[in-house]
Amino acid sequence: MKIIPGYVELVEILMACGFADRKSCFEAVSHDLGLDFEPGRELREFLDQVNSSENWSIRMAVDVFSEIKDSVIFFCDFPDEPGREIPLEDSIESLASKFEDRARCVVASIMLNNLNLSQEDACKTLEGDFSIVSEAVEKAEDLSENTTWFITQLIKFPRQSKEILLFALSELKKYYEQSGLRKRNRDKVVERLKLFKAEEYEEVAEDFLEFYGIKAREDLPLHLLFQNTLKYSGLKFSSVCNTQLIIFSEHFKQIEEIMNSVITDNTLRLFLRNLSDQTKMQILKAISDDSKYVDELSKIVGLSKATVSYHLSTLAELALVTSRKDHRRVYFSLNKERLEKILRRLEMLYDEGES
Repeated sequence: MKIIPGYVELVEILMACGFADRKSCFEAVSHDLGLDFEPGRELREFLDQVNSSENWSIRMAVDVFSEIKDSVIFFCDFPDEPGREIPLEDSIESLASKFEDRARCVVASIMLNNLNLSQEDACKTLEGDFSIVSEAVEKAEDLSENTTWFITQLIKFPRQSKEILLFALSELKKYYEQSGLRKRNRDKVVERLKLFKAEEYEEVAEDFLEFYGIKAREDLPLHLLFQNTLKYSGLKFSSVCNTQLIIFSEHFKQIEEIMNSVITDNTLRLFLRNLSDQTKMQILKAISDDSKYVDELSKIVGLSKATVSYHLSTLAELALVTSRKDHRRVYFSLNKERLEKILRRLEMLYDEGES
């Protein structure tokens, strides 16, 4: 498998907008994973401009980027050679000229990854059977009205969606430059790209995929995209339309420590921190015997699907849960092998204390 590290500036805007609408979520995830995150002056200024905008197109784009960024990422261009940078202007120009193809990939990803449709249903929708996705959108309780509207428009009226999205991106680009966030991000990521060697990229990718049990396609290149806006990117692996990618934050080395097969003291601390959370403990107990999907877990713990999904995301980052897709549902299970390693580490500490 060919590893292609690179930098796509549009990814930074997607990440920043995600923080704009889900600040409390990112703060919570950063806490759970030990990533104390305090946004810098440039990010604050960008967010202030975004949140103060009364333009509906911008508000809609922010909701969409925040809620389904693992799918809208496929509006981007991706590097075809290691170390290549794709400026924001190039991504917007390319999107304008190739919108129909990009929209088709985004729709496919939304149906497979966000609405949990089967591959068969996704193909039917792309062929013109919109009843399937309409029903799925109505049941997507964790998506805002803006996002569900955009999904429907993207499928039925791609030309109108194109105009709205390109306008929003042009305005967000202005905020991105005026805030100074563009210069700060680019300078840091370009420097980071120069420091890594090809074998290091391969090692990071292999460890990442193995730790999370991800089966990447060997016949396709794997894009490693760096971003600097957030310490926690909120997007591990995504694949559609013969494209697969991983997005890393500046703290991927800290996440790499969590991925280490040897349970370090810090990993143990993060495990105990998350285990002390009542909701996470309820979820782990609920999936200890049988796999369950989000709706079931939501009823068990008495919280919204969006809240349960957040907790599952954190537990997945620590590899305490695994997932599998079955038609329209994603089932979550307890990763007993990972839990056994952590418990053995606790036993070692106990034995050391006894001696």
